[in-house]
Amino acid sequence: MSEPTNEGAQRDIRILIIDDDSVNSTLAKGVLQRHGYTVEISSNPMCALEKFARDTNCADLVLLDYFMPTLDGGQTVQHLRKLRPDIKVVLFSGAEEMHLRQIMRQHPIDAFIHKPLRINEALAVIRKLVGDPSSAALTAQV
Repeated sequence: MSEPTNEGAQRDIRILIIDDDSVNSTLAKGVLQRHGYTVEISSNPMCALEKFARDTNCADLVLLDYFMPTLDGGQTVQHLRKLRPDIKVVLFSGAEEMHLRQIMRQHPIDAFIHKPLRINEALAVIRKLVGDPSSAALTAQV
């Protein structure tokens, strides 16, 4: 007899990465997908905002680079918050921590994650904000 699976019990937690750096965003996507998250990448903040405007429930959390050529992270997060005030936004940047904290004081950003991606840091921050995709499965087993 085969063991029961918990696939139906898992929560689908969707993450939208907005980052013009394809190397870092692709790395983050791979890591997060291996941990059960559904991840989509947009290298252009304007395109990401258009998609988000069409469906504000397309993501539970946005991983957002700050330094981008067409629209910076500060402007992008302002637009995201107008569309959906409760969206979780995590700054994803290689800037120094002091600078990241300064940016967070100026903009409604929930947390930050360093570039290059530090797996344990990223998972801890994301789980704190939106949970773990397998948490529903674990709850169902108890």
